[in-house]
Amino acid sequence: MTTPPSSKPPKPATSAAAAGSPQHESLLYRELVLVDRQRHGQHRVLSVHDWSVARELSAVLVTAVEFPMVSREYAIAFVPTGRGDDGQPQVTPVALLGLRERENLFVRADGGWDARYLPAFLRRYPFAYLRTGQEQLSLAVDAAWSGFSTTEGEPLLDAEGQPGEQLRAVMQLLDHFEQSLQRTRVFCQKLVELDLLRGGSIQGQLADGTAVKAEGFFMIDEEKLRALPDDQVLEMHRNGMLGVIHAHLLSMAQVESLAERMAQRH
Repeated sequence: MTTPPSSKPPKPATSAAAAGSPQHESLLYRELVLVDRQRHGQHRVLSVHDWSVARELSAVLVTAVEFPMVSREYAIAFVPTGRGDDGQPQVTPVALLGLRERENLFVRADGGWDARYLPAFLRRYPFAYLRTGQEQLSLAVDAAWSGFSTTEGEPLLDAEGQPGEQLRAVMQLLDHFEQSLQRTRVFCQKLVELDLLRGGSIQGQLADGTAVKAEGFFMIDEEKLRALPDDQVLEMHRNGMLGVIHAHLLSMAQVESLAERMAQRH
């Protein structure tokens, strides 16, 4: 497997990497509904151990605070997600889970997750926050997931109709995830402002002759990073941005491990 980066802007996001962009959450959440005390008062929820629901996720959103843990097992890339109100391009970091669309190389045949670290995007499943107003987030659940029922698991609500112990822990995770997501957006905006991103691609061939090509994502341009003025580098060091960038750069070594996973599976 070879991983030559491209100096050209990425093509439209049609690759495995692009599958982790926010608009593809439907690959995981199939029937998101708002949690309602009347409708779901008797419901229970099981902890997720079978990750077959994520079998078609070839990438998953990660936040900047996760980069040090993610980089030990996953390659981190940036995918384009449109433009902001100011017209500037926007990107989102993702952990690559596969090298072909709708193929997750981290889900074992038995549904187990084949890595030590599970990204927060997945740890919050089957719950998520939905924006129901300009400044309001509401709790939602994937009603299609088999572990959400009236028969098994921890009660969703207690006898007073308040969130149960497990749901309180989930909401705390969701709050932290949203806060981390906001900081990640600021981090990504800074990368765009400093013009530190370049198009990337992963292409090669498996032992059986199967061609592999993933494109449509960005990565940090090390030459541009080295060319930054000293005062800018010092500021990035003090605000923690430089450490996050280095974690991303180190993570690209995991592409080879991803290729090995694919070769073993096929």
